Amino acid sequence: MLRFLMIAKIATASLMTVFVGMSVNAADRISDFSLTDSEGRFFQLSRHSDEQAIVLFSYDPQSRDARRAASDLADVAEQFEGQKVEFLMINSTGSVDKLAMREAAEKEDITLRILMDDTQLVAKELGLSRTAEVAILDPTAKEVVYRGALNDRFSEGSRARRAKEHYVADALTAFIAGQNITAKQVASKGEEIDFSTSAAVVSSVSYANDVAPILKERCVTCHMEGGIAPFAMSSHQMVQGWSPMIREVLITKRMPPGQIGTEYSNQFHGINQISVEETQKLVHWIDGGAGNDTSTDPLAEYKISPVKWGHGEPDMIVNIPPQTIPATGTVEYRNLVLPLDLPEDKWVKAVEFVAGDTTVLHHIIAWAQAPDTGRGRGPNPFGILNQGIGLGAYAPGNTINTYPDEAGFPLVQGSGLILQMHYTSSGKETVDASEIGIHFWDEEPERAILGGSAADLEIAIAPFEANHEMVASKKFRKDAYLTMVGPHMHYRGQDANFKLVYPDGTEEEILNVPNYQFNWQKTYDFKEPKFLPAGTEMVFRATFDNSAMNPFNPDPSAEISWGEQTWQEMMFGFFRYVDAESSEGE
Repeated sequence: MLRFLMIAKIATASLMTVFVGMSVNAADRISDFSLTDSEGRFFQLSRHSDEQAIVLFSYDPQSRDARRAASDLADVAEQFEGQKVEFLMINSTGSVDKLAMREAAEKEDITLRILMDDTQLVAKELGLSRTAEVAILDPTAKEVVYRGALNDRFSEGSRARRAKEHYVADALTAFIAGQNITAKQVASKGEEIDFSTSAAVVSSVSYANDVAPILKERCVTCHMEGGIAPFAMSSHQMVQGWSPMIREVLITKRMPPGQIGTEYSNQFHGINQISVEETQKLVHWIDGGAGNDTSTDPLAEYKISPVKWGHGEPDMIVNIPPQTIPATGTVEYRNLVLPLDLPEDKWVKAVEFVAGDTTVLHHIIAWAQAPDTGRGRGPNPFGILNQGIGLGAYAPGNTINTYPDEAGFPLVQGSGLILQMHYTSSGKETVDASEIGIHFWDEEPERAILGGSAADLEIAIAPFEANHEMVASKKFRKDAYLTMVGPHMHYRGQDANFKLVYPDGTEEEILNVPNYQFNWQKTYDFKEPKFLPAGTEMVFRATFDNSAMNPFNPDPSAEISWGEQTWQEMMFGFFRYVDAESSEGE
C-alpha cells in the first residue's frame, strides 16, 4: 500500500492541477487521453503513435477568429498531405451537442475531425486556453512540442490580413526533420475558452460528500471484495493508492466499461454512464492529492457484497455440467443438450447466467430444445447464430437477459436447452461450472419474444488494415416493437452503431458504441420498446481495426475472415422484438 501511495504522490505532482489556470509548457509530458468526435467516432492518443505528429486546433463555431483560422489550417494540412501528420480540431467549450457541431462544420466546409472535449479536461491537460490555438503533439513520447498561434495573422494583437510567418508549419517541418523547433510560440488572438462552468463544478470537491458517493454509484458494484474488478474500493486509503490508475482509465474512457454515446443513455435499462460533472470531480480530486477531508471514511463504512442473482432468486436453476478447459490450444465450440423436466408449459420472463470461470468462458448461447424432434434448431453454428440469441446469452459484461412487460419466451412441457459454449484457454488447466437462472411468468404473457440479427459472414480484412467498415441490414416485414439491440465482434472490433430506416425514408440512429470492447459485450434493453412499422430496415454498421495500433490485436499481419475463434472475426448486430399484434389477436 505504501508503494501505491508513493505512486499517487509522484503522479499527482507531475500532472498539472486542473481548473486553477496552470498550463503546461512545450515539451512537457501529457497523459494519454480519449475523446469522441462529432460523428460519434472514438479517438485515443496512444492508438495514433504511428503518426509523426498530431496537430490539434482549438475550434469553437461561435468564434469568428476560429472560423477564419480554420481556412489557414486547411492550407497547412494540405501542405503536409502524404506525411505521417494528423490534423484534428478540438472543441473544448464543454458542448455535448454533436449534431450542432456537425451542422456548423458543414456550413463552414470543415472536413477535419472535431473532437468533443466535453469535460474540458483535455484542454487543461494540453494547456489550451484560447480558440484558434494550436498544440502539436508527439504521440509516441506523449509530449506537447509546440503550442501557440497558427501564424502571425492569428497571433495576439495582430491585424494582419495575410500571414507572413507560419509558426505551425515551421514547427512541424523542424519537428519531422528531427530539428529543434525555433518557431515563435505566441498566444492566439482567439477568444479565451470559458472554463467557469467546469471550475464551479470542482470549486469545493469533498471526498465524503462528492467522491465517495460517485464511487459507490459508478464503481463499487464491481470493485468490491469478491467482485469482478481487480481491486476493491473498500476504503479511502485503497482508492488513494490506486488513484493514478483511476485517473488514467477516466481520461481514456476505459471505465466505467461499456460507455455509449451520451445521447442514448436514457433510452436503455442498466446504463452505468459516468457524467461529465462526475468525471471532472474525480480527476480534480485525484490531481489535488486524493485526500480525505473528514475524520470518517464513507467507503470503509459502506458494506456491500456480490449478488449472485441480480434479478432475484430464479424459479429454476440449471447447473451446466463442469467443463474441463485445457491450459493451451484451441478449444472447439461445445454444444450441450440439457433436459429441463418441465411438468407443464412455461413462459420465461428473464434469464441469468453466472459464469464459473470468467478467465476462460467467452460466451454461452441458450436455445429451446423442441421435445418432438429432440434437436431444436440444432447445434450447427451457422444455423444457430443466424437465428439470433434465442432464449438468452452470456458474454463478458452481460449476465441478465430480460424481456419487456407482457412478453416472454415459451418453454413447452418436455423441452430442454441447447447450449453453445465457447472457451478460450488461459495458460492453465481449469474447470468451468457455470449456472443458468430462469425466471417464469405466473401467467401466459400477451406476446412471444422473437430475435434475429443483422449479420455478414463474408468478412475479409486485409493485414494491417486500420478501418475496415462493414454494413449489414435486416428488414421487418410486419409491424413490430424493438426491445433490445447489441453488437458482437471479436478483438478487432472497433466501433458499432444501429440505425433504423423507416418506410418513408427517414432515418434514426438508435445506438452508437464508439469504443467497442471485446471483454465487455453488453446488450441494450430499451426502456420503452420502439415501434417499427412494416418495411422498417435495421442497419448495423461495424468497424474493425487490424492494425498494430489496436492493443488487443493478436496478429496485425494476419488476413482475417469469419470464424468462431476469438482471433478470427464475427459481425453480428443482434436484436429482440415482439410482433405488434398480440398472440391473442393473431
